[in-house]
Amino acid sequence: MVEACFHLELHLPPIWPPSSVRCGCAAVVWERPGKGNADVKRGNVSPIRETQTKDRWRLRAANLNDIDGLHALASNPLVYRYLFDGALPDKEYITRLLTQSVANAGETGLGMWFLDDVSTRYAGCVELRPHPSPRSAELIYLLDPRYWGQGLALRMAWTAITYAFLSSQIDSVIAGADLTNIASISVMRHLGMRFHKDVQYPLGAGVEYVLHRDDLGPVPKPVLISLS
Repeated sequence: MVEACFHLELHLPPIWPPSSVRCGCAAVVWERPGKGNADVKRGNVSPIRETQTKDRWRLRAANLNDIDGLHALASNPLVYRYLFDGALPDKEYITRLLTQSVANAGETGLGMWFLDDVSTRYAGCVELRPHPSPRSAELIYLLDPRYWGQGLALRMAWTAITYAFLSSQIDSVIAGADLTNIASISVMRHLGMRFHKDVQYPLGAGVEYVLHRDDLGPVPKPVLISLS
């Protein structure tokens, strides 16, 4: 499967407009906290840990030292083809984007994480952003083409969605993709998302899909990536 980019809808300040938020692929395992969890009562979210299998990959929290790494990752033509409406993003734009995301990380259930292992620091990226709809979040991800075809896009996306639903403040995630981005539409469907509405992007017609907290989600569930 070609792991292209998809866009999870969000209306934010003019750092990353909705038309430009079409990106990679991802996956997460559905996990809900117990009712007695004190962190949940306080609105806090704990890191996701994958304990069933030993995994070379992890998702580490982004910081302002990651500007060059994100810019290099986003500058691959196969990555920005849909993610940035086919235009190469400049470093200033990436700086504003990352700065906003790090600021968002202070809010429950939101943040940006980079996929890495012992030999690769920027294999991919996944982000949760606020959405204008009540109790909703946006998911964005991108993956280095060298790691396409390994199911990592689906795993990153599902991990982020699982993380979002650990927050008592998020009940739905909305995703979108250009109609020509068949691979990303396939990923959204594999995540268990349902058609939400038709949309229009600068590159042409697109669609939005949505996943609610109480939806079944993907079957089978992708293996979670450790997130910290």
